[in-house]
Amino acid sequence: MKKLIQYLPMLLLGWCVGCAEDPAIKDIEPLTPDYELPQGESEADDRIVEMYEKYGTYVLYDYTEKDVYYDTGIERGLVIYQSPDPKYVEDMMDFLDKIWFKAYPESFNQQTLPYQIFLTKKIERLNAATGEVDSEKTVHSGNYSFMVGKCDEKLKDLTQEELRTFKNDLQVSFWSFLKRQEKIEYPEEFFEVSDYTSVAVSVDETSPDYARARGFLEGYNSAGPTYWYMQLGWPSNTIDDDSDLSAFIGCMLTRSAEEWASDLEWPLVKEKYDILRTHFIENYDVDLQEIGNLMCE
Repeated sequence: MKKLIQYLPMLLLGWCVGCAEDPAIKDIEPLTPDYELPQGESEADDRIVEMYEKYGTYVLYDYTEKDVYYDTGIERGLVIYQSPDPKYVEDMMDFLDKIWFKAYPESFNQQTLPYQIFLTKKIERLNAATGEVDSEKTVHSGNYSFMVGKCDEKLKDLTQEELRTFKNDLQVSFWSFLKRQEKIEYPEEFFEVSDYTSVAVSVDETSPDYARARGFLEGYNSAGPTYWYMQLGWPSNTIDDDSDLSAFIGCMLTRSAEEWASDLEWPLVKEKYDILRTHFIENYDVDLQEIGNLMCE
């Protein structure tokens, strides 16, 4: 037994030397990138390469249907798209810089940007029952990728209000993506402000059961204000903390400081707003109100 113990280190050393000399082990092929950059058809190619080098994010305008639907979060047959014209990619990159990439610090982008951003001319969602177009979307997010529409000649003709809606839809979709990916943390004290155990049934602003008096507010909807506490079954159901958080984040990403003024007169709403804003400034160097102010001029 003692002889075996004495010889064991020598046997292991010989095995390691043999492995080092084995060409099958030594000559491992390096991993190749999923896409070849630059794609070669746009004046924005250098910027797209820089995006990949900085953040590991592919901004793509030349891709296949298989590439898009490989992400199981993008439903084949329910979400359809048209490929973009490469000549408008530069315009789209300018717009995305303004409303997305340069709106956050580089450290945040490095942690949060999707693996792929597919630029498209149009994104449409179909009705599952009829197969007809239900709506046109400006953006759509999957499990690890993003689709962005309107990469065509019409982008420069969008009105200021349309550009703002585009930015709002993108930001809300992006933060929903971050939440699904569990890429960021939220402050626990936010959930300690409002009571989630009973309903806010009153429409009387003087009542303690009025929604804003309880610290609740409207959610974001590109078609107009959405009283989410009504949509989710109020007054028959109570609201949950997750929906409350989503409503606040959505509003902070899409409302200007001026548009917040009336809601912030309600103490519990202001307390929750301040908690969220301070949390993201201190922990991520991101001011959600500055995101909300974008495209409001």
